[in-house]
Amino acid sequence: MSRFLLLAALAFTAVAGQQPAVTIKNGTVRGVDLPQFNQTLFLGIPYAQPPVGNLRLRPPQSINSSFGVLDATAYGPHCWSRFTTGFDDNTGFNNSEDCLTLNVIRPAGVTPKSPVPVVVWIHGGGLTTGGSGDFRYNGSWLVEASIANGKPIVFVSLNYRLASLGFLAGKALESEGSLNLGVRDQRLALHWVQENIGAFGGDESDYSRRKSGATSVHTQIIAYAGRDDKLFNQAIAESGTNGGNFNLADSAPFQATYNALLANTTCASTANSSAEAQLSCLRSLPIDQFRQNSVGTTGIVFDGDFINVPGTFEAYRTGKWVKVAFIVGSNTDEGRSFAPTGANTTADVIADLTGTIPSQFINNILDLYPDVPSLGCPFNTGDFQLDPVQNGAFSTPGAQNKRVAAIVGDASMAAGPRWLAQEVSSQVPFYKYRFNHKPYSVTFAVEDFIGHFIEVAYVFNLQNNDTAFWITNHFTTTYLGPTAPIEDRFLGVYMARSWASFIATGDPNNANVPSKITWPKYSDGQENMVWQTQGSATEKDNFRQAGIKFIIDNIFFPNGN
Repeated sequence: MSRFLLLAALAFTAVAGQQPAVTIKNGTVRGVDLPQFNQTLFLGIPYAQPPVGNLRLRPPQSINSSFGVLDATAYGPHCWSRFTTGFDDNTGFNNSEDCLTLNVIRPAGVTPKSPVPVVVWIHGGGLTTGGSGDFRYNGSWLVEASIANGKPIVFVSLNYRLASLGFLAGKALESEGSLNLGVRDQRLALHWVQENIGAFGGDESDYSRRKSGATSVHTQIIAYAGRDDKLFNQAIAESGTNGGNFNLADSAPFQATYNALLANTTCASTANSSAEAQLSCLRSLPIDQFRQNSVGTTGIVFDGDFINVPGTFEAYRTGKWVKVAFIVGSNTDEGRSFAPTGANTTADVIADLTGTIPSQFINNILDLYPDVPSLGCPFNTGDFQLDPVQNGAFSTPGAQNKRVAAIVGDASMAAGPRWLAQEVSSQVPFYKYRFNHKPYSVTFAVEDFIGHFIEVAYVFNLQNNDTAFWITNHFTTTYLGPTAPIEDRFLGVYMARSWASFIATGDPNNANVPSKITWPKYSDGQENMVWQTQGSATEKDNFRQAGIKFIIDNIFFPNGN
């Protein structure tokens, strides 16, 4: 049994009189000690009123009463995901509409009299799937890395509403002010941390936040047009920058999702009624009926309040963001994770790029990304083309697949971090990276290239064992425990301690590892740290210079900088 799974046994066998306890504003929270790590865990703590019944599709409400004594020895359920059939990041976990909980992991010896910095992890998943109880986000090894650095941290992770329960839009919700609920959940959780973390030994004046996907991080930084609520002073955004402009709440795809939910449920009778009547009906729907009929377009929209800027890039460019220190980066072959496959002709390539590259720029992009497989993605693989079925991941063969993947990856993942680094690194400490390692384990990493998400296991130095559940449900990660290759294990130690160093000190170079190299600030020479087992190194941030510059100058900012 892995050390993480042993936590579950401990949670169920904890004796109340022996449980560690913390008193916060709403009551007493009883956690569980994890002696293998010399840590204490407080799990499944509610930070908002349950968003059910009349609170469904409303902004989160603070808990304004006492819950007495709370048993906090098990992770709360995931928030419902977008998917009603098939496999996703919620598969195998408990799921519920009553899901607004968070978790605190603290090292032994940390008390309110000796507070330490705090990191808040907000899980990725495209705002449609995932949860803080996912084994891949086990914070114990990251806390352990901070202890090895001599700079311990407190780790917090949280759930937030997803998909249509968290990001439904439309005129009715706009008129009520009930938009962008999932990121409002995150914001309330950050306020909860600010108000309560001192009781756990966290230093509310020394706080950080990070996540694997970038959308939530950047959204919080630009929220309320960059209003600084003193909720965070550092940010780590792994994979991209969420650079597009925000849609209006009643734009066609968002309104269509709302209309379909109304039309295909027992709320159809309210279609010609007031917004109040419609929403009242939707709040009374059985959850299964609600979810099965609301699987269309959802997401963050412009609401003139929480989101009061045209787009993320525009917010950074006009100074409407909280000035924070950054770690930002991407993985070498992320385009392979997202790009469509099956392109054999230039016409196929053009069709595949619809929605990514505006039609007026297609010819320029095709010139900058020619039909030369050795230049395509996965990069550094010569003329080799991936097989139709590669380690269990199906794709359609195509002579120009690598060309499409290179363009999609640069437009969606690589260009944004470079632009952001160039734009703001003179104003704040900024560290940029490129993850360039293929995980050793094909059991977990179905991608035989350096795709999206695979760096997360190394950042967490993840050592959950390969249980049947793990293999069946969450194979896109890598085990870094004692039986893993030594080079993968060292990369996990190095990255986790570098991330923990940044969280605790604002500088990733204070990691306690042998043979480390200096990770320069981007402002010192526009360099990346390249994370790889064959020897991490620094590089000039100029790969595919002409193509990425064209994307920034013409697609990100079509009207000029």
